[in-house]
Amino acid sequence: MNDGGDRVQPGSPRVAVAGAMALAGALLFVVFLYEDMEDALRAAEAALPWGPILGYVVAMGFGGAVAGALLSGAFGRRGIGGWFLSALAGVVTTTVGGMLGSLAGLLPSLISEGWTTGDLIGIGAGALILPLAIIDWPLLILIWIGLVVAAHLLARHRRPAA
Repeated sequence: MNDGGDRVQPGSPRVAVAGAMALAGALLFVVFLYEDMEDALRAAEAALPWGPILGYVVAMGFGGAVAGALLSGAFGRRGIGGWFLSALAGVVTTTVGGMLGSLAGLLPSLISEGWTTGDLIGIGAGALILPLAIIDWPLLILIWIGLVVAAHLLARHRRPAA
């Protein structure tokens, strides 16, 4: 029943897609970070700034969740058109989520130091999180596809029948 409010219900398609895309955003960043810093991670594991790293993982998950919630209407539609729309929405959600996650991760720096060109480049690079993460680990594309399919199926299961 509609209570007249705009609250998100726990069993709604929006929550399902936001959760799946949050997981995708965080996973892509962790894989990208590991690929980019594999040698440094092994050499100086104890000396790494784990707080900011964990904060950025959370920020990327947050970006994926927000983008997933915003684009949740494109997931869960029936038929081949619904699958195509979900695939397209998965790419757009990952791209937008990467940018939002990068923005959220840079927010403390932006607040304390102000905007710089490097910050804009970092936020733009967030849009490339999927291709950057799969460069050295192509198997990740299958995991990402699995998460988009899961988001589609969960949204379909939770969407009212037409």
